[in-house]
Amino acid sequence: MITQINQLHLGKSTSHLTCFLLSGVMAFVLLFNQAAFAQSPTGYTKCANEGESFTLHAKSHVAYGANGYYVYLFNQTGTITFNAETFGSDPVFGTYKSGYYKIATGNESATVLSAAMDKIRGHLNGIATLTAAQINEQTAIIQANIYLIADNAAVLAKAFDVVSYYETNKGPIFKNSATNGGFPNSPGATDGFEEVRAVFMVQQGIFDYAYTPENISKYQTLLDGKKFLTSTWFPGAVATPANPNTTYTAKINASMPKDLGKPTAFSQTPARRPTGYYLAPGSVGTVTVPASVVNIGFKILVGAHTMDKTGRSPVRRFFRVTKTFPITSTTTRIANPFGGGIYIVTPYEANLGIVDVQIANAVPSPFFSATSFNQTTLQEWQNTQRNNPGPWADFVTDKFMMQVPTSWIYNFADPVTLMRNWDKEMDGVSELMGQPLVRNNYILYVQIDTDIMFGGLGIGYPQVNNTYNPRDVEDGNKKHWFLTNDINFLEDEFHELGHAQMFSKFDGETEAAVNLLSAYIYNKKYGMDLDLAFGKSFSMPQMNRDQAALTWMVTPNFRAGNPMDISNTTHDEVRYQHRGYAKYIEIAALFGWDKLCAFYYQENLDYIANTPSDGLSPTDSRILRMSKAAGVDLRPLIHFWGVQPVNNALLKDRITAAGLLPSRKIYERLIHYKSIIPMNNAQFAAHAHVLYPGTITAGESPDYAEGWYYVWLPKYNESHGIAAQTAMQNIIDLYFPSLSVTAPAEIKEELK
Repeated sequence: MITQINQLHLGKSTSHLTCFLLSGVMAFVLLFNQAAFAQSPTGYTKCANEGESFTLHAKSHVAYGANGYYVYLFNQTGTITFNAETFGSDPVFGTYKSGYYKIATGNESATVLSAAMDKIRGHLNGIATLTAAQINEQTAIIQANIYLIADNAAVLAKAFDVVSYYETNKGPIFKNSATNGGFPNSPGATDGFEEVRAVFMVQQGIFDYAYTPENISKYQTLLDGKKFLTSTWFPGAVATPANPNTTYTAKINASMPKDLGKPTAFSQTPARRPTGYYLAPGSVGTVTVPASVVNIGFKILVGAHTMDKTGRSPVRRFFRVTKTFPITSTTTRIANPFGGGIYIVTPYEANLGIVDVQIANAVPSPFFSATSFNQTTLQEWQNTQRNNPGPWADFVTDKFMMQVPTSWIYNFADPVTLMRNWDKEMDGVSELMGQPLVRNNYILYVQIDTDIMFGGLGIGYPQVNNTYNPRDVEDGNKKHWFLTNDINFLEDEFHELGHAQMFSKFDGETEAAVNLLSAYIYNKKYGMDLDLAFGKSFSMPQMNRDQAALTWMVTPNFRAGNPMDISNTTHDEVRYQHRGYAKYIEIAALFGWDKLCAFYYQENLDYIANTPSDGLSPTDSRILRMSKAAGVDLRPLIHFWGVQPVNNALLKDRITAAGLLPSRKIYERLIHYKSIIPMNNAQFAAHAHVLYPGTITAGESPDYAEGWYYVWLPKYNESHGIAAQTAMQNIIDLYFPSLSVTAPAEIKEELK
């Protein structure tokens, strides 16, 4: 499910996209020329909506997408399900897509493809110059026939010739004057980039279709030494090995146990294991593994940047730059004209322990390992590893992995402390979520790329929310938070990691409760005051528990005794807001973080045991189970924070049956909150200026954040304060009926 919204009512303005990544068969993905955004790609017929299946009655080409952006599979038969898993990519993230088919008539041929490439080649060398429209016409022909680019050696050689001529005479794409740093992703447009897109399509087609395990053997002589000069832009420049016969040994974790408890987003995603070695562009390397690894799902990945950039504009690197080779023999030949780091992909539930793999015709890349079976010393890092020639560096522990450009780290001094901090933060995530400290896959895997993964921040394996420009000159000691990670870590990254944990929440809390991870890490792992940790967990250090309570108590919904708004509109009072997850901070403050940790741990145990439902509504069930973890009746606290029981009478009976008593701490906290309700305009203004110092402006919207306070500053008065106090007293009376502010102390002692 995709969500793209803005911060509501309070705090910073930001956009997030949260999704689950799907893997599937390789497809040639291309933005098709649909200048008018027609309903289907030219020549194709709609046959399914997104997620639906369609049975082809003859061999066909199929497309999946919308608004001119499509993913293609060629020469398909049988039943096709039109989703990202089948096609290997989502061409238009966040847009409802459809499926299309076209009968494969046999008109596509390597001969037609060859002729179109001849015309592009003739244009490039000036023998037969084409108009912009003519270039686009030939590009469309190439697109329709691209899957035949490796049909025979002559056609493949011609394709390489087109690319070589362009790179030699015009300069590599992304490095020449026409495309320096990128170009518009507008196929079919007549904007001066027609020939760039034609060459780009040929080059991407070579990569997609020629560099398969079968073709690496079939065209060994042709492919050996072939490299794309654009690789000096991305992934980066590196020379071929001085001695191609040099063999290196890497230790690999070839186990990935079944996940424990509730699955997280990537707990069943095959684990990517770095070797510390890099395949240079033009090299054909070999990877040798023990026989036990063969034909059981292990793969070799060449290149770490697996994110497909098909739908991105401007285009800042090639859409696809990584290659995967299934391990079907003890020795596997690997090649990639872009080059790339070498990784072993360990399948879910593999159980081979630590194995050695041998890698030949590769170069070392910077590698820092702090795993249980391989520890790089500080001396090894400083004297050797950071000086290795591979253009990307891998940092890995049993809990965390990242890739950054080598240009960022060749003067970086202390990865030991850095990775200890990352592991400390990963431990915080696992403790809070009731998970083992060492899980079956990395808790977080982050990566730098030319673009973030989605239109907003999101989860992923790898999680790509941080970018770089390959053109930038670095000093080898980049002050990026990935490399300076300590108490000043970036909360957004952990917000997204919270989504990946897939932990339970009350309705409407999806974009709020995920900030708990940062609050826990700040408070428990770095010793920060809980109120400050709460504020900083979503980048508003001035937002403590009292201020969060005030942001709720000054609203019309609170005064009316309503729950918080979870409408997913600009009136929403929970998502992306501190008050949306303050209830958990209150539980931690009053009863300890360990009560929340115990709650999530019990949820994992219940999942393992397949514990039957308790018969309550999801909301009431969660209140009951959280109360059991805390050892007290949490209903009044959770009710105050805008989540009201569905069937309070039944829930009360279940709370009583569990032996859970009302809490003195909660009672006193509610009394405290009643006492700080603004009772006049001046007090309301004082609260508003704590959140927004200086002059309060109209902001982005009158419905949220500073704009909401701008609207209410001239309106809030004593009547609103009285109504809020009445609403608070109603909550107190509901859950503490025998008590009042003046109740005798001995009656109050009945509270737990």
